Amino acid sequence: MIKVSDLSFSYNGVDEALSHVNLKISKGSWVSILGHNGSGKSTLSKLLVGLLSPGSGEILINGLILNEENITEIRKKIGIVFQNPDNQFVGVTVKHDIAFGLENQCIPHDIMVDKIHHYAALVGMKEFLSKEPHLLSGGQKQRVAIAGALAMEQDIMILDEATSMLDPEGTQEIIDLIKVLNRDLEKTIITITHDLSFAAQSDYLIVLKDGQVILEGTPKEVFNQEDLLKSSDLELPFQLALYNEAVKTGKIDQKILEALWAFNSKM
Repeated sequence: MIKVSDLSFSYNGVDEALSHVNLKISKGSWVSILGHNGSGKSTLSKLLVGLLSPGSGEILINGLILNEENITEIRKKIGIVFQNPDNQFVGVTVKHDIAFGLENQCIPHDIMVDKIHHYAALVGMKEFLSKEPHLLSGGQKQRVAIAGALAMEQDIMILDEATSMLDPEGTQEIIDLIKVLNRDLEKTIITITHDLSFAAQSDYLIVLKDGQVILEGTPKEVFNQEDLLKSSDLELPFQLALYNEAVKTGKIDQKILEALWAFNSKM
């Protein structure tokens, strides 16, 4: 589990990118952290993996306080895949890129090869192991970045705007993969996004605005606060806005409404 208590952070010592943030993320859940540009969501993701140090407050990862003393142990538990996978590639081929983190852990060669093939197969990239990363599609690049993170066998994975540079087909590929990681492998998934259609498929949503948590709950609970979302420059997709309108009229049978929600939230 992740517990964030009274967390604040400033890049310049004056303006706070995050201000007194409190949140919990349960083990095995898929949580989306929502917010528009400047809301603090990417700053939060970097704090959670120790790339930034809090100005004040505390982060606990599986009961360990995130600090210099524990950072090595915590990074065995939590990893991050950034928005642009090109910025993370270090290998000349897909195989070498997945191997990078394993080499840093001094994993024996035979075990490393087995892990590379296992996780490449898991994300559907085994046939691309000899390819150069820059020749891959956007969705394929994200899959390779995820395979590299999975090879580290961490319990918690953060995907920071993982679909923002992808076309609908690539986005669906990543959504399908997240479901496998979360439901079948029981990984805790944290997705950082401003895409409400994507976030609708999560278990739980946390909405940030100007560095503060302004709303949290299940997708249905959060999307019902349409005015608050709009004040944060977050627009509901048409089909979910239509669902809200249908609820407000009160003229549609509850079973039909539930079926409409189930259909729209999985689009």
